[in-house]
Amino acid sequence: MRVGIVGMGTVSAAGTDAASSWNTYEQKLTTWKVDKVTGLPIYPVAQLPARPTIATFTAGYAVDRTGLLALHAADQAVAAAGWSGKDFSILVGCSRGPTQAWEKGYGTFSREGTVPPRTSPATTLGSIGFTLAEYFGVEQIASSLSVTCSSGLHALLHGVALLRSGMAERVLVGGTEAPLTPFTLEQLRALRVYAWVDANTQYACRPLASPPSGMVVGEGAAFLALELVGATALVPTLEVGFCREAGVSKTGITPTGEGLQRAMHQAIGMSELPDIVIAHAPGTRRGDAAERAAIGAVFGERGADPTVTSLKWATGHTFGASGPLGLVAGVQMLEAGRVVGLPYSAAVDEKSDLAPNSILVNATGFGGNVVSVVVEKA
Repeated sequence: MRVGIVGMGTVSAAGTDAASSWNTYEQKLTTWKVDKVTGLPIYPVAQLPARPTIATFTAGYAVDRTGLLALHAADQAVAAAGWSGKDFSILVGCSRGPTQAWEKGYGTFSREGTVPPRTSPATTLGSIGFTLAEYFGVEQIASSLSVTCSSGLHALLHGVALLRSGMAERVLVGGTEAPLTPFTLEQLRALRVYAWVDANTQYACRPLASPPSGMVVGEGAAFLALELVGATALVPTLEVGFCREAGVSKTGITPTGEGLQRAMHQAIGMSELPDIVIAHAPGTRRGDAAERAAIGAVFGERGADPTVTSLKWATGHTFGASGPLGLVAGVQMLEAGRVVGLPYSAAVDEKSDLAPNSILVNATGFGGNVVSVVVEKA
C-alpha cells in the first residue's frame, strides 16, 4: 500500500485556493509592497474571504492569524477529500507559532504588567492543532510541531509514519505561517539575509537567480489529506526522505548540502529520477548555492540534469508552510502536464513542454533538518 494525496488546500500571496494560486504561477503574476518605514519589500496579506462556518466558529474564541490561515487551507483539503463527518488525525507544522497573538500578549505585558486570562493557550504552538481539531470535531490526535522552515514537510513525514504503522486511517497534514509581524521580520533582517530591492523591481524574491535576491517573507498555509491507497489508485502518491545535517551552525547548511543529498537519495530510492525538482531555495546566497550543489551531486551520479524551479517568487518564504505549498504546486504540475518556470530565467521555460511523471520537493530549516518528498503522477 502507498500513501496517496486525496485532497489539497492552500492560501498564500499567490491565491486563496489551489486554483487561483495555479493561475498566478502560470501567468507569472506577483504583487508585493514596500514597507513605508524600512523600505523593505513585504508580501501582502492574503485576505480570507468571508466564510460563515469559520466566522461562527471564531466568535468568542481568539484565533491567531496563523490558525485562521490553517483553517482556510485545511477546510479546502478536507472538503476535496470528502472527509466531512469522518474522524481523522491532524498534524500541522509551523516554524514561528501564533506570532500575532504572542507579540500582542507580550506588548500588553510590557505596558501593563498583566495579560488576559487566555493568553497562555492562545500563544502556544499547540493551539493551532487543537483549533483545527475543534473546528472539524475530530477525536484523533491533533498535534502541532516546529522544525523551523521544514515544519510542514515534517508534519507530512509524521503523517506517513502514522498511516504506515496502522495507527491512523486518515491524516490531515500541512503547514501554516503568519510571520508578517514586526518582531519576526526584525529577526530576519538582523541575520542580514533579507532582500533589499527598489520599488521598481517586479519580482522582489528571486530564488535560484544569479545572484539571488535575498529572503522575502510571506505568509500562507497548505494542507494535504492523506490515505493509504492501492497500486492502481487514481491519486498522486508519495515517498519521503529525511536527514539532519550535523556539525553546522544553527542557521547554516553545509556548502554541498550533505543532508539534502541523503534526504533526496532516500526519497528517490531505486525508482527513476524525478523529472522536476521544486527547490527550497529561500533566495539566500549560501542556501541556494548549497541546494544547487546537492541536486547536482544526486542527479549527476546518474548522468541527469534535472529541471529545477521554485515558487517563492510568487509566495515569498512562508517558513513552515513553504514545503506543503511547493508540494501542492508539484501535484498541480503533474496534473496539468507542464512545468512552472522562473519568470526571470529562461532556463526552465526551455523545458516547459516537458510533461513530468514525478516531482521532488525539498524543505530545509535552521538546525539542519531536511525533508525531501517525491510525488508521482496518478
